[in-house]
Amino acid sequence: MPRPELTHPYVEARHAASVIMLRQAANTLEVYVQHRATTMDFAAGAVVFPGGRTDAEDADFDFGTAARPVLNTHVHGWQKTSLASQHANQAFTNSSMMLRTGLREVEEETGARLQPDLMHPWANLTTPVGYPKRFDTFFYIATPDEDVLPENITTEATHAEWCSIQSILDDAAAERIALMRPTKFLLTNILERGSIKALFVGDQVVEPIHGL
Repeated sequence: MPRPELTHPYVEARHAASVIMLRQAANTLEVYVQHRATTMDFAAGAVVFPGGRTDAEDADFDFGTAARPVLNTHVHGWQKTSLASQHANQAFTNSSMMLRTGLREVEEETGARLQPDLMHPWANLTTPVGYPKRFDTFFYIATPDEDVLPENITTEATHAEWCSIQSILDDAAAERIALMRPTKFLLTNILERGSIKALFVGDQVVEPIHGL
């Protein structure tokens, strides 16, 4: 059955990046989330991860040779997504652009300066056709060092905090907070892994998901 909210004409999905910052706390996984302001025209009032759309400057950014091994793993991780290309140089450039988007957005919204090697491709979700705004979003997982202390420095969110993933899902189920479908899907998927260590087991090739 078609979703009643999918009523808008076709619009192209724009590239975006979002960063899921995680930490192990005792026997639970915690994630850093923002509570979006209700005045925003996208995801108003929802609990989200730091992130945003790609800007022109992201495509021109040069990480230098030191980041090449990291970017090579990202090319491998995104090989089934829209960042892939038959031309190796283009695939590398696309992965570099998206990594820069994620790092820039995290710093702009939380003040946290993450290193490229902390960023790991995790998911690629594209907004269904029918929404007025659509994004081809690339999600990274990152485990910041203890001395990295993100804080809410963006006007797009009323506040931000570290929360256990289970508590977020429980609050959403009780309708105490709002979660978009992709956020709920990703949090559930991460929680099922059980630990930080388990997140990095196996080949990290991302399978794109359309229409979630």
